[in-house]
Amino acid sequence: MDIAGIKSTNISIYDTKDDTKKINSKTDTEKAQEKTQTLGTDTFVKSTENDAEPSTYKPVKKKLSTEEVAELKEDQANAKADLIKRFIADTLNNQNKLLGRSKENEVPGMSKETTDLLTKAFGSIEKAYPPLATTPEGAQQAISEGGAYSVNAVADRIMTLAKYIAGDDPNKLQQMRDAVEKGFSEAGLVFKNATSSGLPQICEDTHTEIMRRFDELQGKTSTNNEQTESTK
Repeated sequence: MDIAGIKSTNISIYDTKDDTKKINSKTDTEKAQEKTQTLGTDTFVKSTENDAEPSTYKPVKKKLSTEEVAELKEDQANAKADLIKRFIADTLNNQNKLLGRSKENEVPGMSKETTDLLTKAFGSIEKAYPPLATTPEGAQQAISEGGAYSVNAVADRIMTLAKYIAGDDPNKLQQMRDAVEKGFSEAGLVFKNATSSGLPQICEDTHTEIMRRFDELQGKTSTNNEQTESTK
């Protein structure tokens, strides 16, 4: 036997087994890299279950600062003051329609927020804005004592809205009084620009009656507050 041939054969077998061992001994990292697939210029790597992380995102509610809360409350108060001024303007305009001194045919459209508030305060929009009479006789009856647009009836509705918005808060009640004053003043200017004259007497009488009721209501409120303070 050729000794050199045997040695050559054994060396070849050894080398083959060694190569097989090297192939099978690839690291996990190298195996993972083999899973990498190249797609154009992008690289896609197949993820494993361990790679996936559950989403834990939760929306974070921003806490308003003291200044932001105060500003929000002021905006709400101004919106309610604007509402009562608008209500006064619309109601006085309806009185003037019944007197034949207004050319407007209907109350302008209102937002859902406004109609919802009026519905809560009065029970319905129709009670806040009673329908207007269509005849001279009906118009005269509406502005006379006991009519839907008489001094007392209009004062009732304006005070109902003011008290609903203010609640038991004396400060808010004063805000409503100020808003009513501004409402009548602004309505007077609008009427004067349109007719070159001041508000009709029925509107002036309505204003006087409302202020009398505010005086009475705020007097009672002040008395109640003083009694509460004295019992503490």
